[in-house]
Amino acid sequence: MSISKTRNIITWILTILLAIAFFGSGIMKVTGQAEIITQFGGFGLPKWFAITIGVLEIIGAILLVIPAFTGMAGFGLSIIMIGAVGCHLLYDPIVKIIPALIFFAILTYIYLTRKNVVPKMMQKCLIE
Repeated sequence: MSISKTRNIITWILTILLAIAFFGSGIMKVTGQAEIITQFGGFGLPKWFAITIGVLEIIGAILLVIPAFTGMAGFGLSIIMIGAVGCHLLYDPIVKIIPALIFFAILTYIYLTRKNVVPKMMQKCLIE
């Protein structure tokens, strides 16, 4: 198996795992789980902001697994992770930053790997 093919498989595995994680996290925020709302309140953020972030995470999770949008979704979710790192830095113990940093690093890798990926069908439409 070539390095390129192996990297592609690893990238897709990471992408799918992150999509599942963001989808689950988004659902928790949108449904108003008490723990999440309390955490956002501790950051000084209103309940509607948690719901907004949840909706963006769900949309981002769906777009992560659509090849034409993977790079864009990775970039958008990275911005959310920067906000998460900032909030945890200001209000939580340092250990709470680790998951957001790991997600940010993986999303950055996905973005850099997939930012120019456009399916053949779309390339044909764009050229014509």
